[in-house]
Amino acid sequence: MDTTETLNGTYFYHGNDNLTKEELFWLIFLESFSNHAGIEIETAATIFVGRPIIPKRKVLGSKGDRTSIASKMSRRIFKDAKLPNNLKIPTIAYGQVRNSNQIGTIVGRWVPYLGYPQAIIICAIVAKDTRSKYNLIAYPQDRIAWTYF
Repeated sequence: MDTTETLNGTYFYHGNDNLTKEELFWLIFLESFSNHAGIEIETAATIFVGRPIIPKRKVLGSKGDRTSIASKMSRRIFKDAKLPNNLKIPTIAYGQVRNSNQIGTIVGRWVPYLGYPQAIIICAIVAKDTRSKYNLIAYPQDRIAWTYF
């Protein structure tokens, strides 16, 4: 048998025989997901470094008692660099929108929000790859008609 064939109404895929249509779908999904796993590391990292996990000293008027790795590192890298013409960009801190013109503050607060769209994009790519490969292999009556992918 080849790597992809059908036999008596069941499927054979990469050494797995007698697969139902559901088992075939999940095998293809897992294969596609593992192919995109390299992207997952960066996505998880950007989300993780934005979480407030580092204790900080309590200052009068401060909202939280923790800060993030992204915030500490970006403030250290950019020091007191500011945007030109006193331009202020909105950021989210402790559930509130705050404006800032310091580059380190802006970068530190926006880093975790870069990871969430990456995670959504990865899920969409995996779903599209899974659907395409599954529909290529499956019987016509077993194919999936997802119009939004």
